[in-house]
Amino acid sequence: MNLKRLIILIAIFLCAEISSAQNEIDALNLSREEVTGSARTIAMGGAFTALGGDFSAIEINPAGLGVLRSNEFTITPAFHTNISNSTYYGQETLDSKSNFNLGSVGIVGVKNLNKVGKWRSSAIAFGMNRSMSFHQAYTFRSSDVPSSLVDSYENTLIKNGLGPEDLDVDNAPYGFDIFLAWQNFLLDYPFDDDTTSVFYNATGEMPIDQTYRVEKSGSKRETFLAFGGNYDDKLYIGGNIRFSRINYDNTYIINESIDPSDTTTNLNEHSFRFDENISGLGVGLNLGLIYRPTNQLRLGASLKTPTIYSLNIEYESENTAIFEDFDPYYSQSLLGDYDFRLTSPLQTSFGVAYVFGKLGLVSADVEYVNYTGMRMQGTSDGYNFNAEEDAIQAFLTPTVNLKFGAEYRVSDFVSLRAGYAKFGDPYNSNADNFGGFDLYSFGIGYRTEDFFVDGSYQLKNSQNTEYIYDPNLVESGTSEFTDHRISITFGYKF
Repeated sequence: MNLKRLIILIAIFLCAEISSAQNEIDALNLSREEVTGSARTIAMGGAFTALGGDFSAIEINPAGLGVLRSNEFTITPAFHTNISNSTYYGQETLDSKSNFNLGSVGIVGVKNLNKVGKWRSSAIAFGMNRSMSFHQAYTFRSSDVPSSLVDSYENTLIKNGLGPEDLDVDNAPYGFDIFLAWQNFLLDYPFDDDTTSVFYNATGEMPIDQTYRVEKSGSKRETFLAFGGNYDDKLYIGGNIRFSRINYDNTYIINESIDPSDTTTNLNEHSFRFDENISGLGVGLNLGLIYRPTNQLRLGASLKTPTIYSLNIEYESENTAIFEDFDPYYSQSLLGDYDFRLTSPLQTSFGVAYVFGKLGLVSADVEYVNYTGMRMQGTSDGYNFNAEEDAIQAFLTPTVNLKFGAEYRVSDFVSLRAGYAKFGDPYNSNADNFGGFDLYSFGIGYRTEDFFVDGSYQLKNSQNTEYIYDPNLVESGTSEFTDHRISITFGYKF
């Protein structure tokens, strides 16, 4: 099976009035993470498995909690903007989306242990890290598209042996898209003298002007309660229970304009809009340790168990058709609602760090994520998602993410930082897409015994390939994304 065939199957799957509108691509998008949180963690590329000593590092490896020496409160406001450059039939289109958000907030309590023995301290932390931002916008636009979305609708009906009489009934199939086109006369009975066509298609002659815009928003946030300990300043251990919250909004609009000189139809333009919101909660565990064989060298390892999510999706679609010399027709579907369960992949990470006394440090992480371990299950109706899980095995692969960070102490109070992270491609060679991305970052920090302020800038480069509908009818569009994230962490020690 190739990707084009997969996308055709997914399109048919989504168009039908089935009980769910989720697939393996949704599972992948909702399971992925990036480097966010506190400014210091971002500036150093998230390479904190062996370091600790920073609030957001507790989520990466909870053993880092044992490294902290004092109570502290931190908060990190951030600004994020996504810029896209998309190409569709040779035409480039720029788009963007920005937002302010809270990258992390939390409190840490440390207790020094004065009892006889080698346990130096214990600590507890509670807070939130923003682990993924879904904010994104991109647009495909061209005036030379040789097919229409309605052509795809028509082909789907014919391939499934359906004719006009199957749509001209109550509870007709494909209620959220094709049936709306039927209601708006974009598809109709053929003319009486037309014996060669199954349907009348109102889109007329090709090519047409076509615009496809996608806008996404929301985030994945991890709220956690963590515990850690310091044994003889050599071994640090920790664990946390995390409660993950997903809120994901996705809207796409396809608009098609007909050439005014086309005398074969009186259709001026039509559009299809689809809105979905996925929200819910998940729970999982993090376990980790850091070992310091010498004063300079630190080794770390952590395990992030799969998160089990209970999610709900609400979706709604709308079709609008405007004909010449007629009042506009509007047809809007009812709201769809479905509950499902998602199990995210297992993650493990290994890190090494070297501290150059008071001069600074370097660190590196290797992170393994098994995306083939994702699972889905319908809870509204018990749908087993066997087809989607087969596609997970066929088109996704485990990935390795690499993270590197460095910190240089300019003075007793000021430090400069830099980082790089490369997130591997979760698609295998069977898929005609690329899901990897690169992160470049730098930052500065000012610290005293009582408070600290850290700032960071992060640049993310990624890309996407997408078919609007049937790949046999339309070329793919490609998008190159550039994300800019500015974060400032304010911390108070007490």
